[in-house]
Amino acid sequence: MITKIKSIYSNVYPSLPKSIQGNLSKLIFKYGNKPTVKNNGSKKFPGGCKGGVVISADFELAWAWRYTKTNKEPFKHALKKAKQEIVNIPVFVKSLEEYNIPITWATVGHLFLDSCKKEDHDWMRRIPHFDNHWLFDKGDWYDYDPCSDYKKAPEWYAPDLIELILNSKAKHEIGSHSFSHLHFNDNICPDFVADDDIKACVDAAAKLDIKLESMVFPGGTNGNYQALAKHGFTNYRQNSEYDLFYPKIGKCNLVKLPSSFSIEDTGFNWSKEYYIHRYKKYVDKAIETGTVCHAWFHPSESLLVVNELFPEFLKYISGLREKGDLFIGTMSQFSSLIKQ
Repeated sequence: MITKIKSIYSNVYPSLPKSIQGNLSKLIFKYGNKPTVKNNGSKKFPGGCKGGVVISADFELAWAWRYTKTNKEPFKHALKKAKQEIVNIPVFVKSLEEYNIPITWATVGHLFLDSCKKEDHDWMRRIPHFDNHWLFDKGDWYDYDPCSDYKKAPEWYAPDLIELILNSKAKHEIGSHSFSHLHFNDNICPDFVADDDIKACVDAAAKLDIKLESMVFPGGTNGNYQALAKHGFTNYRQNSEYDLFYPKIGKCNLVKLPSSFSIEDTGFNWSKEYYIHRYKKYVDKAIETGTVCHAWFHPSESLLVVNELFPEFLKYISGLREKGDLFIGTMSQFSSLIKQ
C-alpha cells in the first residue's frame, strides 16, 4: 500500500502547480516523520561529538545541463548555469573560510583540464544512446566538448576555480562527479565505459596532485561500483530510503554515505526562516540519534542560496561544532572514520 501511494505521489507531483507542490512539501515534512532515520549500529565521532555533518558540492559547470530535459534549450541553459556557477564559487569558498568548514567538491573530471583537443578523449569508450534520465538519443556523448581551453570556453574547464578551492584556508576535499557527468547505472553504462571514465578522472586529477577518494554519482545514477574500487576510491554518496544514518560499508567495500537534503532554491516562494527551519531539523535529528546528515548543493544556485541560506546554515552548524556536539568533516574523513 505504501509503495502504491509513493508511486502515485511521484507521478502526480511533477504536474502540480508550484504553489501546491510547495504546500504539499511542507505538509509531508511536518507530518511525514521527516527526516527519516536508520539506526544501524555503533556510532563514533571524534572528540565525543554526538552527530556528524558532511557537505558536498556538485561541481559541474555546463557538463551537467547539456542534455537536460527540464529546459527547451538545454545548451543555452547549460552555458547560463555554468556562468552563474563561475560567479558563485568564490563566494561559497569565502563563506566556508569564514566558518572554517571543509567540504567535498565533487568535480566533473573534465574541469581539471586547462585545455583539450578532440583526439585527447578518443581513447575513451562511449556510452550508448539513452534518454531515460537525460535527453541523449543521438550523436556522441562528447559532442558539446568545445575542444578549446579555459580562457576561451570557461564553461567547460575550471583549473582556476580548482586552484582557488585548493588554496582555501578551509581544507577542502576534491572528489569526483565522473569525467563528463556520465550516467553510471549498470543497466545504462557498460563496465568498460565506467572504467575509462574513472581512469580519465584519476589521471587528470593526479596531474594537479589530487588523489580522488569520494564519488557523487551524476544525477543519482549510482552503479559500476567496481570501477571506483579498482581506481582507489573509498566512498560514495547515495540516495537511500532514510535521510539520516550512520555511514556503513556498501558495495565493493566502499563506504556508503547518506544523501540527506539539498540546499536549494525550490522556487516555492518559501521564507528564508522556513528553509533554515528544515535544515536545522536534519542536523538536530542527527545529533539526537547519533547519525550523519549529508547536505549537498549545486554551486549554480540562486543568490538566495549563495548569500542567505548557505551562510546561515554554516553559522548554525559551526555553533554546534563549537559546543562539542557536532563533527563536521569531508566525505573521505567520514570514510576513514568508518574504516578505522
